[in-house]
Amino acid sequence: MQIASVEEIKKLAEQYQTRGDKWHFHILTPKCQLNTKNKYALILENAINNITHVCYSEEPYMSIGKELVQLLHGKDVIKNQEENKEWLPSTGVNKLLERTKELSKQGKFWHHHMLFPSCRFNKNEGKWTIIFEDQERNEIIESATDNEPKTDLQYIENLFYSQKK
Repeated sequence: MQIASVEEIKKLAEQYQTRGDKWHFHILTPKCQLNTKNKYALILENAINNITHVCYSEEPYMSIGKELVQLLHGKDVIKNQEENKEWLPSTGVNKLLERTKELSKQGKFWHHHMLFPSCRFNKNEGKWTIIFEDQERNEIIESATDNEPKTDLQYIENLFYSQKK
């Protein structure tokens, strides 16, 4: 992984999107199973050229994360769930959503991962994988699908970016 600044990562993500590259990003907590440092990490992966950039911080990358998730998945990935009463999460993520809502009500910061089929961290080859790390219960909740779980992602991203940390 190449060290980069937040500004460099944002600029690279915009370039990747413009070119049509396959890219995605991660926000890792200090205790995340995917993190090798005791800091928050912002990771940008480009599956086309197999280059990964990372930057570290004492605080989570919520603001830039919100920008990047909308760049990657479209502006409507983050919208008020009341706007669309037809949204129904898949069975695979219901348990995850219940737990994230509990933690959010308690004011406890949580995180998740949306692992693309080509993601360096994805152990489910060729699948879209959503992972939630419940660090309080030392439990991993995972949902793997053949197709991009867009509706599930809308639920999770709305909850994630509404956290106050």
